Amino acid sequence: MDRRSWLPEDLRAYHRGMLMRLLADDGPMTRRQLSQYSGLSIPTTASIVTELLTSGHCSESMPADRSTARGPRAGLISIVRHGHLVLGVDISRTWIRVGLCDLSGVVSEVVTVPVDRSGRPDEVLETAVAACAPLVRAAGKRLLGFGVAVPGPVDPAGRTLLLSLALDWRDVPVSERFERAYGTVATAEYNVRAMALAEARYGLGRRAENLLYLHLDDSLGVAFMVDGFAFRQGAHGVAELGHHQVTADGPRCACGAVGCLEAIIGEPHLRKRIRAATRHSPVLAGLARRSTPPLEILHNASEAGDPAAIEILDDVVSHLSTAAALSINLFSPSRVALGGVLTEVPKDLLGQFQSAIQGKVSRILRDEVTVDRATIGRYPGVLGAGTVALDRLFYRDQPPASATRGSRRVRPPWAVAAAGGGEPTVAGHL
Repeated sequence: MDRRSWLPEDLRAYHRGMLMRLLADDGPMTRRQLSQYSGLSIPTTASIVTELLTSGHCSESMPADRSTARGPRAGLISIVRHGHLVLGVDISRTWIRVGLCDLSGVVSEVVTVPVDRSGRPDEVLETAVAACAPLVRAAGKRLLGFGVAVPGPVDPAGRTLLLSLALDWRDVPVSERFERAYGTVATAEYNVRAMALAEARYGLGRRAENLLYLHLDDSLGVAFMVDGFAFRQGAHGVAELGHHQVTADGPRCACGAVGCLEAIIGEPHLRKRIRAATRHSPVLAGLARRSTPPLEILHNASEAGDPAAIEILDDVVSHLSTAAALSINLFSPSRVALGGVLTEVPKDLLGQFQSAIQGKVSRILRDEVTVDRATIGRYPGVLGAGTVALDRLFYRDQPPASATRGSRRVRPPWAVAAAGGGEPTVAGHL
C-alpha cells in the first residue's frame, strides 16, 4: 500500500476512506458497528462520521425496528450514493466513451463519440474533453473529478500516459488536459488495470482475496489485484503477456515483433483469417457478411461443422488457455475474470475456454481457482475509469490527489468543503 507519510492529515484521510468504503460495501451501520469493523475507537469514529454528515457524504436515519423500545436508538449511517459523482473517460483506438459514476459504482448517461485513428494526441484529448461537457453540466456541484482509462502504462502519479502502441502515443499528459478544461482533479490509469479494479470492487472479485483479469479485444491485457489493490509489474508498470511470441511465422504485431500472442488471437487478425477462409467456406462466407464478433462467427460456423472455422477456433482456444493457465500458475489467483469480447461469447464457447484453461492449470491450484466471464456490465472501461477516480479521489488511504496548474493548485472538492471554502467552480467547456 502506497503510504507517503503518516502525518495527522494522512492518517485522518486513511480512516475516513476506510469508513466510507465500509459504508459503500456493507452499510448502513451504526457508529458502534463502524468502530468494531474498522478497529477505530468510538470517539474517532464519531468524529469522522460527524465530518461526513456535515459534508453531505453520508446521511443518518433511525432504524425501523422498534423491538428495543427502551432507551435511545442508535442512528444508521448511510453513504449518500448519488450525492457525489465522478466522470469516467474510456479512450480507445476508435472511440471515446464517457459516463457518470456514482459512489456505488452505477454508470449512467453514457456518451460514445468516434475518434480519428490518425488524430494527434491533443486532437483526441480535445474530443474527449468536449464529450464530457454535457455530463459535467449534469453533475454540477456533485462532480468530484475525472478518471481516465487509457490503453497503455501510466506513471505512478496517474498523470501521464507513458506509451500506447494502440494509439501510437508517448509521454502524453492526459490528466492535465482535463484539469485545465474543467478546473477539477483528474487521474489516469491503464485501462485493463482500471477494469480489473472495477471487477474487484463490484464484480467477480468482490470479497475475493485476489483476482486475475484477462481482457481480450484488439489486444490482450492482464491485470492482477491483491486485496483490492493493483499489483504493478516492474519499471514498465504493466504485464506484457500479449507480446509474448508464440510462433515464429505469424502476423506482425503492433510492437514490431512477429507472432505475438495478441497478434494471433486479437480481433483484427481473426477477421483477416475469416475473410481468407470464406473463399473456400460457404458457411463462413454467409456468417461473415453479418456484423457479428469474430468469435461468435467462428463458434456458429464450427457448430455447423465447418473445418476452417474449427481450425481457427481451436487455435484461439489453445493459445488463450495456455496464456491464462500460465498466468494462473504464476500469480495463484482465487478468481479469474475473462473480460472484453470474452464476456459476450456464447455459453458453449465459454465452456470450451474454461475447460481448456482448467486442464492446463497446475493440479495444486485447479480446485482453488474460479474462472468465469467478467460481470461489471456493458461499459467496463467507463466503470473502471470511474472506480479509479473514486479510489484515488474519494476512498484513498491518503489525501486525494492534487494537481498543480501553473501557480494555482487544483484541490479535490471534499478538501475545499472541509476547509470551509465552499464548492469548487467548474470552468471550461460549459
